[in-house]
This record gives sequence, structure tokens and C-alpha cells, in this order.
Amino acid sequence: MPILNGKFSHMYSVLLHAAGNSQIGVGHLSRTATLASALRKTKAWHRVVLLWESSSELATYFAPDGCEAISVDDRQAALEVRSQLAATGDDWVLTTDLLNLQPQDMLISRTQGFRLLSHLNDSGSGRALADLLVNEDAFKTPAVPIDFAGVGLVGHAYRMIRPSVVQKRPATAWTGSQVKQMLISLGGADPDRLTCQLLTAICPQLPPDLGVTAVIGPAFSPAQSEALQRLAEHHRHLQLLAAPRCLATVLLQHDLIVTLGGLTTYEAFCLGKPCAAIAWSYMSQYVEALQQMRLLTNLGSVQQAPVTLLNWVQDPTHLADLAKRGWQMIDGQGADRVASAVLKLAENRYAR
Repeated sequence: MPILNGKFSHMYSVLLHAAGNSQIGVGHLSRTATLASALRKTKAWHRVVLLWESSSELATYFAPDGCEAISVDDRQAALEVRSQLAATGDDWVLTTDLLNLQPQDMLISRTQGFRLLSHLNDSGSGRALADLLVNEDAFKTPAVPIDFAGVGLVGHAYRMIRPSVVQKRPATAWTGSQVKQMLISLGGADPDRLTCQLLTAICPQLPPDLGVTAVIGPAFSPAQSEALQRLAEHHRHLQLLAAPRCLATVLLQHDLIVTLGGLTTYEAFCLGKPCAAIAWSYMSQYVEALQQMRLLTNLGSVQQAPVTLLNWVQDPTHLADLAKRGWQMIDGQGADRVASAVLKLAENRYAR
């Protein structure tokens, strides 16, 4: 294979395969888009391709500039696209951000011709067969499978933050004396309609000097959006924001961010904003872990959250401490670190 300046000359490519919809959320699409941007920035890849099991609308929303994005309806269609790409002659790296991958899924990837496999989440027993495993949280035990023999990137240093957020990272964390504006952003899909539940309970109790903005995610159902619109019509404190292209600007305009402990939480950390999170379903373990690290306030269940949240709004000293700790931990360079590791492995693998 040709070598240029000590590195391979754009003869290998990377395929990032993820899924996102109103049931499982859209965080996997966002994360693979962020990594794709970092990979493209290295200028070491012939092709950077995103293969998403998602609607074309979601693919358009999340696709980064300069990268190929392909949306398909289901896993079988995705596997067919993967086989076609693997047969193009490039040396491919396959990066998966899929839930509950089994060993057979990884064996299929090898059979298709992908010699280097990386995996981006802590789900599925099949991840033990990856060559590179990224676990941004390391909250589960073990952080990597006991029988994992590849390269593990574990911890918050590898937390991938969107470039649009990193570009707006301030020099210091929030140190406000009062919470004047609060942002509620409960994921891109919010399948259990927690946004509606929280706002229905909290809006009648809001103090007159506290404004609230709620984000309508790109995968919210029409029924969710309509219910939120009806709420906003009856509560002057409440503003709605539909699927903003750049959430960073919005985060910076608010004093307190309410999340489910997912990607938006870490974006807020990167921007030095204090966070509170609802402990919901499988995400509750992440919220509890972040609370134990004194990085956010755990609001409990959506039924408990209104009272807890209004209490914490009155403690800006505590919130400023949270903001500082989060800002110090998440520096926004995680995607670049992962991209460098993927590139290094590709060079080593295909040099053989």
C-alpha cells in the first residue's frame, strides 16, 4: 500500500453504523456524527461514511458537513449496504454504536470483510470481540468485558462532544448568583413524555422571575409537540424551542440545564453550566453515578423532580460548584482522542 509522509495515503475508509428513532433515542446518531467529524479532520481517510438506521429526516438533521450519510429502514438493509461498501476495494474500519450487539453480530462483520472493528458504547456481549472499545462513562463493572483483548478507551477523557459545542466553550464555568433561566432538554425522543409530565407539574409553581425553555427534540412525536404547545399557551414562563441546530448557543443562554443524564449533560459540562437530571429507566444508573461524583443534582423520578428542582434553584452556590467540576472534567477533546486511536489501529492493522 502506498505511504505518504510516513502515513498511508488515503487508501482506507471508515464506516460508522448506528441507529436512532423515537423509541431508542438519537444519541447514537449524534455521537457517530461527532466522531465522523473528528475522523475527517485528520485528513487520513479516503471515505468517512455514516450508515444510520433512521429516518431520512433524522439523518439530514445529524449529518456533519463533508461526510457521506446513508439512512436505511432496518438492520437487514444496513447489512446489505455494509457488504456493498466492504466490496469496494478499500481497507475498511467498521465502527458500531448499536445496542445489544451479540458475538454473532461481530462475526458477521468479520465475514463481510471488515478487518478492524471498533465499538462505541457499553451495551451487548458482542463488544468483547471488538478491536477497539470506547466506554465514555466507565460506570458499569467491568468497564470493559473481562474477556476483552483489544484496546480499551475508558473514562471521561473520551467523551465525545459535538464541534458546535466545543467551539463555544467559555474560559470559565458559570458563577451566577441567581437562576434566571432554566433549560429542560430531555433527549431527542423522550419516549415516556417526561418533558410534558415535568412541565405540567412545575409550571404552576414557578416563581415570577424564573423563565423556562423546553426543547422539543427532533424525534418527538406530533402528540408530544402538540401537548407542549398547549402548555405554553397557558403559562407565560414557558418557551418552546423546536430541534435547534446548535444547542450550544441555547445552553449558554441558560443558568441551569435539566437533562436525563445523557449527551446534553456532558455538553453542558463542557460549557460550564450546572446540571440537574431526572432519574429515568436505564439512565438512572448514570444519573446516580454522576451525582456521586458531585457533577450534577439527582432530581429523582419525574414525580419527585418538581419539588427537588425548585429547591435546588434556590442554591446557586451549590450549582456553581457543580458547574466548575463539570467544566474541568469535560474539555471537549474526547472525539479527537478517539479518532487518533482509530487511526493508529488502522495504520498498524493494514501495515501487516
